Amino acid sequence: MVGSGEVLVGVIVCGIRAPYRARAPAGARLVTVRTLGRVTVPVAVDCVVVSYNSADDLPLCLRSLADQTGVEVVVTVVDNCSSDDSVAVAQAHGARVLANTSNRGFAAAVNQGLRGGASPWVLILNPDARLAPGGVRALMDATSRGGRVGCVGPRTTDVEGTVYPSARAFPGVFTALVHGLLGRVWPGNPATRRYHAGHLAGDVTGEVDWVSGCCMLLPRAAWEQVGGFDERYFMYVEDMDLCFRLRQVGWRTVFEPGATVVHVGGRSSRRRPLRSIYHHHRGAIRFYWRSAAPWHRPVTGPLATLVLVIRGVVLGVLTAVSSRR
Repeated sequence: MVGSGEVLVGVIVCGIRAPYRARAPAGARLVTVRTLGRVTVPVAVDCVVVSYNSADDLPLCLRSLADQTGVEVVVTVVDNCSSDDSVAVAQAHGARVLANTSNRGFAAAVNQGLRGGASPWVLILNPDARLAPGGVRALMDATSRGGRVGCVGPRTTDVEGTVYPSARAFPGVFTALVHGLLGRVWPGNPATRRYHAGHLAGDVTGEVDWVSGCCMLLPRAAWEQVGGFDERYFMYVEDMDLCFRLRQVGWRTVFEPGATVVHVGGRSSRRRPLRSIYHHHRGAIRFYWRSAAPWHRPVTGPLATLVLVIRGVVLGVLTAVSSRR
């Protein structure tokens, strides 16, 4: 008998189907569970991919995970109520699929997919990203070079090979204000260079403040100590917030260019740009109030909030006008 709150699924291993009990998280139905690769290899990494109308991107993403060597990767795709074939595509590529009945947001979906796992490592990868062969192993190796490494991010490029600044610094008051105001019109300004961790060359391993959630690997001990992502961030800024909280409890974040991820990027923002602008600025405001020094928060907090609100409104208006042309 299947107990209350449980669903009966199948585990497909080498073509043999057997019954298996798995408890579905609240608000989700567990569609299927499959293993990737041979079951004789110990599971080393639990990977979560959050999909939202990502059917076109998932095949390359999931193949890149299946092609990793020297490590066994078990993939869970958490689908945030897609209207396309994301669920079917993920199933066809052997992923464990959790299909939500509403869009829970990126942070909540990642936590959902990693909850209850047993592997000593957790990997987060965007559906429109693909990790180069050997990438997972390189990220894992980066944690063994001394210190208490709690998060590692790879070198990130677009499909043309242009490097994206995925390793960044926590923005202080000056950096946040100048980057927020001038980052789009003067990308090379000193504040934006500082924010983009300009002290690191693209091929140098080093400690940074935070790395992009497009792809990050963490020891499960670090992930669970801080409770994963803060689910009050719907999308954007949750990665910076995570690394900030890791630092507060003694974990370091490292940039490892020996691992490379190709990231298409911008899918969600292009589909619903106004929503993306809203969540980005809302997340930035939340993070500023969390990270600002207590002694100047009462003064700089309202100022930073005002600047970010004005910036968000201006960008929203410009985006709405340009979309009507």
